[in-house]
Amino acid sequence: MKKIILMTLAFVAFVFTSCEKESLGVSRVTTYATMELNGPEELFWPLNSTFVDPGCKAFEGTTDISGNIEVISNVNATKGGKYSITYKVKNSDGFYAQTSRTVYVYEPSAPLNGYYQSRIRRNNNGTIANRGPFTILVFGVGNDRYWIEDLLGGWYNYGSGYGPAYAGPGIIKLNSDNTFEIVSAEPLAWGYPCILTENTVSTYDPSTKTIVLNTRMKDTPLMLFTVTLTNPQPLN
Repeated sequence: MKKIILMTLAFVAFVFTSCEKESLGVSRVTTYATMELNGPEELFWPLNSTFVDPGCKAFEGTTDISGNIEVISNVNATKGGKYSITYKVKNSDGFYAQTSRTVYVYEPSAPLNGYYQSRIRRNNNGTIANRGPFTILVFGVGNDRYWIEDLLGGWYNYGSGYGPAYAGPGIIKLNSDNTFEIVSAEPLAWGYPCILTENTVSTYDPSTKTIVLNTRMKDTPLMLFTVTLTNPQPLN
């Protein structure tokens, strides 16, 4: 009986000691880096001017680790459009933190620049629905061309709450007769871009500063959108 008790105590002591050794150093507290952008989260930068990144600060607790920040940027100041900068930094334990900035390279003198109020009428094979107003960004990228946040006026991005992947950004050209044509368009998350609808005209009225775009997704010929953009507000 004494042998059994002694063996049991020895086994418990062994297990307890082993657990102590295995758990040694497993649990610890790490201080994640905090990051703060210098300047705005969305930055408008004049086309064809040398780009200067405002940068970012990073701290691990009270220690400044800004010098360790990795910067990933696709900004091209010689070509108008939307770009992004990502700032990443890791703390002393190797854990990353990151933040980002959006950069719009634009033509400051382009007359259609602004944040517009968007109202949309959708004709889905005879079924009519309306949405808006939503705020939609438009800015010049040179040669009478304009980047537009969403050729559908925010129908899915804002109206359905699907997010930016379901916006249809593109570049449109303002012709001398105040009509528009599509230069390029990015696909929505479903895989298809937007186009201007056939047999209709998309126009700009300088007297009221109103843009009217007749659009559709390339794969849905019977779902037509009339996007009316009004009341532009300054970019800065």
